[in-house]
Amino acid sequence: MTPDQSNHPPVQFLWKLPQRDEWGHYLLYSAIAGVFFLCCYYGAWWISQFHDYRVSLPELGAQWLPFHPAWTVAYISIMLAHTLAPFSVASRKACTAWAMSLCYCVTLATLVFVFFPSEQPSIDHLKQSEEFLIDLYWATSALSTSGNAFPSLHVGSMLCTVWYSSRNKPVWFKTVLGIWFLLVVYSTVVLRLHYIVDIGGGAFIAVIAIRLSNKLHL
Repeated sequence: MTPDQSNHPPVQFLWKLPQRDEWGHYLLYSAIAGVFFLCCYYGAWWISQFHDYRVSLPELGAQWLPFHPAWTVAYISIMLAHTLAPFSVASRKACTAWAMSLCYCVTLATLVFVFFPSEQPSIDHLKQSEEFLIDLYWATSALSTSGNAFPSLHVGSMLCTVWYSSRNKPVWFKTVLGIWFLLVVYSTVVLRLHYIVDIGGGAFIAVIAIRLSNKLHL
């Protein structure tokens, strides 16, 4: 490698398809992250059903914001972000690091879910609401579970995905992903699915997961 080549900045791109011989790897690690999440998240919920022990956390956030079920669109957009991530990571190693960061994030959250379960904000008073997209909201909230409020995996996993999807990208693209992340974060509170403390916890475990994944897989 010549000095000019070694000093050349990484090529920037937005989306790209994996090489023909790498599709299996990308699909495998994406599936591992998805299945691992489902097993841990609902496994922790299943364990919490055997007892009534719950940790009380500061109930801050939701009472300051008006409820808007239309924000459900932003909330569920995280599935699109996760789907696009394998096509926006910089390399095969980066795909592995992204998927494993999700697994590490879920592992840390599951430990808290099991030993320190906490509840989401109460939504009983919203049952009479007839606002726009309220049916989509109820369908989405039905997937959430009791005991798995803190930390927010929505925040944690989205931060991991945005981090790896924005590597070697133009500044404007990073800005777009950053705004997307903030919209998802905001939706978790305005939809009465999390408190502010849950958001902080989700961001904290994401930072640990990213640092660990970078060290082990990049």
